[in-house]
Order: sequence, then structure tokens, then C-alpha cells
Amino acid sequence: MDGPGRGSVVEVPDPRIGDYDAEVEMLWCGVCSSTDRMLRAGTFRGGVSYPSILGHESVGRVTAIGSGVRHLAIGDIVTRPAAYGTESAPIATYWGGFAERGVVQDVRAEAADRGVTAGAAPWVRLPPETDPVSAALAISLSETFSVACREDVLGARVVVTGTGVAGLSLMRYAALLGAAQVIGVGRRPERLEQAKRAGATETLLAADAADELRRRHDADIVFEASGQASMVDLEYGWLRPGGRLVIYSAPEGTAELDLMAAPRDVTLRVASTHETAVLPNIVQLVQSGYLAVDTYVTHRVDLPDISDAFDAIARGEVVKALVRLQ
Repeated sequence: MDGPGRGSVVEVPDPRIGDYDAEVEMLWCGVCSSTDRMLRAGTFRGGVSYPSILGHESVGRVTAIGSGVRHLAIGDIVTRPAAYGTESAPIATYWGGFAERGVVQDVRAEAADRGVTAGAAPWVRLPPETDPVSAALAISLSETFSVACREDVLGARVVVTGTGVAGLSLMRYAALLGAAQVIGVGRRPERLEQAKRAGATETLLAADAADELRRRHDADIVFEASGQASMVDLEYGWLRPGGRLVIYSAPEGTAELDLMAAPRDVTLRVASTHETAVLPNIVQLVQSGYLAVDTYVTHRVDLPDISDAFDAIARGEVVKALVRLQ
């Protein structure tokens, strides 16, 4: 990224690996329809540095390891490699997954050798035979599964707003985990048909849901996955007493709430994800077809054509887009 809305595919220096690093041949990287889109546009709330390399849903194959690496082997499939290690990046990276080569760090081995406590590794090691497309998709699907599992959806009335990969997978998981009712809310009729296939027992266009769900006032859990800041106030008013509004998306603007729109004792939670704990199992579900790739991945582009993916996201055509890096 050269500046707000300006990006190109360019040659940058190859990564250099240290004793506790593994070099990775990047294979695929998912395009995040919220974070990557906002970073590309220059509207990300945390600020943006230029030039920078985007991409935080990457998958690659280990091609070389440093002398101290003990938890990775050549040939392993690994998630979330970055274009550079944190201490040797010649330019800024927002994970830097949209690159041909990358690095992951064996933080456990380094911490053990230095006698310090290791932080959690952001990557997951997968067997060499793992399908990298399934692994790239599983990053998104693992994030939403970890969010759904933290909520007590058994027997609950669940509303999910948004029909991208996050919303559709949250509908799928709510149904799987025993929700009594799953209401899918979206802006496009064709996506609402997909929501029904995902497990929604009822679907509503967003324009109709605003008044209808406020009238019912009986949602136990509302998952906000639309990324629209204006929806948050509406969703808050759909809850029953004791209900929960769970924000999964990253709204581009500031969300305002009418605190008296909801009954007493409601909870608003900004979800945190624990993807690494569940990712290997989600990969298996994707590879088995239970969470079918073609249900979620609507666009695949090569790295030189990455702008096509962002353009399709802007037109609302994408459930999930993946970029082929080799």
C-alpha cells in the first residue's frame, strides 16, 4: 500500500530468517472484508502507515528453518506467516500476508532457550498434506466458531446480522450448537437464501428487521457481523431483558447507543477470538465438506489481480475472497 486507496504489486526485499525463524513459501491469503478493506482505504481506526503490506489470513509451507527451531519442520503447512519478522521488517506490515515469501517465529523454542515465559504463538502448524485453501478459509471460520462457543446458544433465540463469511458461519454454528431459533438479517435477498442453507430458521431483510425485531423484543443473543455502525443501536433494541449483543465485526465508524432502547440487565460485548485453539478441527470440517469451501469462498484471484477482490468487496459481491500467492 502506497497511500489511502493506492496499492500495487511490487518487488520488496526477501525476508531473512534468524535462529528461531522458519522461512515460508506463501500459498494463499484471505482478504478480510473489514480490516483489510479499511486499511486499504486508509480509514482503519488504529491508523495506517505507508508503505505497508496487508494480509493477516495467510497460509504457507515451511521451506527452511533456523538452527533453534524445534516446533516446525520443512514441509509443514502453517497459518498466519508474515512477510517479515517483527525485528527485521524494512517496511511496515499489517501482518504482510499478501507476499510470495514470509516468516514465522518459533516463540516457544526461543523462550525456553532464554529461560523466559513464552507468549502464545499466533500461527498453527498443520500436516504437510493439508489443503492450503481449506486452511486459509478455516482462519475465518475458526474465529467465528470460537466466538459462538463462548455464548450459551443452546435453546436461545439468536439473531445474526450480516451475510458475509462471518454472519453465515455464525448462523451455521448457532444451529449446530442447538439454538431454538436462528434469524438471519441481511441486505441482499440472494444472501438470505444462503442464510437458510446455513441454518437460519427465519430470514429478514435489514430494512424490515429494524421494526419487526424491535416489536418482538425477545432476542436472547444478537451477533453483529454486518460491519455497519448504524446497526448496533438497532440491534441493541432487539434484546429481551438479560439478553446479549455480541459485536464481532469492526465497524468503520463510531456506533452510538440509545441506552434506554433496550430493557434492563442487557449486556454488550465486543468479542475476542481464540482461533488457534480450534483451527485444526475446523480445517478437518472444511476438508470433509461439512463446512464446504464453495459455500463461503466466492472469489479466488492471483496476487497481481488483488485489486479485483477489493473491488468485488466494495460492490457487495463477496462472501470470502482468497488470493493465490504462487
